[in-house]
Amino acid sequence: MNTKRSIMLGVFIVVTLGVVLSRFYLNVQDEHWDEKSKAVEKAYEKSIMTKATNVDFFYGDEPLQIVYGEDKLGQGVIVWVSDKDTHTEMTADAITEDQVRETMLKKDADFEIERVIPGKLGQEYVWEVFYKKQEDSGTRYFYDYYKFKDGSYLDTYRLSLH
Repeated sequence: MNTKRSIMLGVFIVVTLGVVLSRFYLNVQDEHWDEKSKAVEKAYEKSIMTKATNVDFFYGDEPLQIVYGEDKLGQGVIVWVSDKDTHTEMTADAITEDQVRETMLKKDADFEIERVIPGKLGQEYVWEVFYKKQEDSGTRYFYDYYKFKDGSYLDTYRLSLH
């Protein structure tokens, strides 16, 4: 009888903990999902985008939401959304993420790319490449920036060793 009661208590604790943790996760994610929804709404209002497929977050001089999607003709569109304004580019008028990755590999193949996303460096719309490289003294992280439209190299930010 005592073992059965212990098992029931254990099941109750596990179920309660599961419910509490899932509610906590949903509450934390609600704000993130709201930001994405607002960015998509703003992209629809302020650009030619009619269908959004993804939203990324870029943290540079100012936080941006990068909304990927299409116009009414099905052509690729990317919209940079900030609190201040929006900026739209047709994907056909720019180099692609794959082309940026190829450029990086031509430069040096001895690194691991973590992510490639559109962003903004100063007043320039860019592709930001975040990557890590093993050095004798440890792992170092870098940000490379390429112009969004033509892929020309702009700058590299080198972070401290980890």
